[in-house]
Amino acid sequence: MEIRTNHNRREIIDASQLTAKEREAYDYIDWRAIDEGRDSASFVRYKGQLYDLGGEVTRTSAFPGWDGYVHWHAFGGVLFRYITEDHETYVICGTYLT
Repeated sequence: MEIRTNHNRREIIDASQLTAKEREAYDYIDWRAIDEGRDSASFVRYKGQLYDLGGEVTRTSAFPGWDGYVHWHAFGGVLFRYITEDHETYVICGTYLT
């Protein structure tokens, strides 16, 4: 398996920061609850794509050193690793190919 990453830390995007158009892609989220402060959701942007860290990313130990993944296709996808620096949490993203 080949894993590629530039190790850039990416800021976690709060659901309240998404545009109306971006929200449309995540119709399974209760946006009323988000807006009323009764629920939350977190996202990260990688290679122009927005990923739902809570609903779209599968948590796994199948990729040592990585916290989760999203399949693009049968032979690859995106990997996610959470890091904390100076009391802030960020996400490192990478791609994998089998």
